[in-house]
Amino acid sequence: MSVYNLCMASRTISLEVDAYERLKAARLQHESFSQAVRRLIPTPPGRARDLLARVKSDEWGEELDWERVEAAHRSRRRRRRPSI
Repeated sequence: MSVYNLCMASRTISLEVDAYERLKAARLQHESFSQAVRRLIPTPPGRARDLLARVKSDEWGEELDWERVEAAHRSRRRRRRPSI
């Protein structure tokens, strides 16, 4: 096995100096820049259903009628499908 199989893929990005300084200052003592970004920036939800599951699990939004929200979502999806 070569060393290339053991490494993660990487990307080179450009940051303006002030953004780099802010990220550097926010980084913990033995933390890489990648680890700092993962810690500081939450992973965005991939799909509407993932977002809905996340919202339902949190405290806020308890007063919403989630069955109505899901029914509206299903109804909208049905209307988007092309008719044959």
